[in-house]
Amino acid sequence: MKTKRILLLGLAASLSGLAGEQEHRALAQVGFVDPSLVVSWNQTINEIGFADPFAFIKPIRAHVIMHIAMHDALNAVIPLYRQYAYRGHDPGAHPIAAAAQAARDVGISQYPDQQARLDAELARWLSAIPDTPHKSQGIAVGRQSAAAILALRVNDGWDFQGTYTFSNEPGAYQTTPPWNGFVLQPGFRYAKPFGLRSPDQFRPGPPPRLDSAQYAAAFNEVNDFGRVDSVVRTPDQTLYAVWWLEFAETSVNRLARELAARRSLHLWQASRMFALLNMSLYDGYVAVFDSKYEYNHWRPYTAIRQAALDNNPATVADLNWESLRPAPPFPDYVSGHAAVTGATMDILARTFGDNVPFTMATTTAPAEMPTRSFRSFSSAAAECADSRVRVGFHFRYATDAGLALGRAVAGWLDEKLLVFRGASPQ
Repeated sequence: MKTKRILLLGLAASLSGLAGEQEHRALAQVGFVDPSLVVSWNQTINEIGFADPFAFIKPIRAHVIMHIAMHDALNAVIPLYRQYAYRGHDPGAHPIAAAAQAARDVGISQYPDQQARLDAELARWLSAIPDTPHKSQGIAVGRQSAAAILALRVNDGWDFQGTYTFSNEPGAYQTTPPWNGFVLQPGFRYAKPFGLRSPDQFRPGPPPRLDSAQYAAAFNEVNDFGRVDSVVRTPDQTLYAVWWLEFAETSVNRLARELAARRSLHLWQASRMFALLNMSLYDGYVAVFDSKYEYNHWRPYTAIRQAALDNNPATVADLNWESLRPAPPFPDYVSGHAAVTGATMDILARTFGDNVPFTMATTTAPAEMPTRSFRSFSSAAAECADSRVRVGFHFRYATDAGLALGRAVAGWLDEKLLVFRGASPQ
């Protein structure tokens, strides 16, 4: 078996001190380069988790746990990257069996009603592996890896609903149509992150004062460009405002699957990328909800209609103002979509390099704009952030702060977690 031969040749020991280009040389020595295993499981759990159109936090968390379990299982066999939860090692185990079993066990723990589909996916991968002790050892490693991360996430607070009281103070968030007093899970700001030290680790400073020039400039921009009947928003801006409405947990995972396959990303790299990608989504949202409910800032819909209360002579109320599309049911600052798209695009840039042209599709794409092409991951993230102003959801300072927050989260995770074993985390 190639895995065992590599380790017997001393690959694990030779990894110390390797960095940069040497990491790629180390990967080149390892078989199992095809990323299809992790790509397939990502698609499976994505389809299961988001089959419910109202699902939000649970499927993101399921993605993270599954991909960590797969990553740890692979690196229990050939230790290229540092493990997260499971620290066991078995150089005789078959890595495909280990990672597939880990994915299946996590999947069933989160979606027990989908056992038949998950078992069928597992059987598809195991059937290609000869019935040898290596296969049995791999299955055991996978089970142990899944159990380790699942134990670590017991009572992590992902489903804590929390409480919320609306305020009539100028600048405070108020319900917007069609939500009628509903706010989305204010307690999520207290959930345990996967990689951040705390939800407020990168909390930005507060939004500008209502009577400031910065606030007035952002107010007037979204008033003009984000309204449903805007006469200054260009046709292209209108189209991409709607195009970007699909959330990153589905759109960027889809893009990552396409890129991993098309660019022949090594299985070990793909496993790490998907773990960090989804970790940046989860931790990004935790950090976003911390900021949103800490500052409780009103949406443009409320701000423009109640501008007479903001004590700013540069703003004018419009009692009939409506955004291009209805805003989600939580406060404005910071923009969650800007943050998590910024975070995930940064993980892709750290994996492939930023200046990688790509074409992307979304499920919310208008008929006349099914795809958009970008010259880099950072330019895509910047356009996504801009789209939230054009659609009327956010002030510019909320998207700017969200984009910076997301990049800070991604940088922290990439530099501190699942690092190449030749590089020491600082």
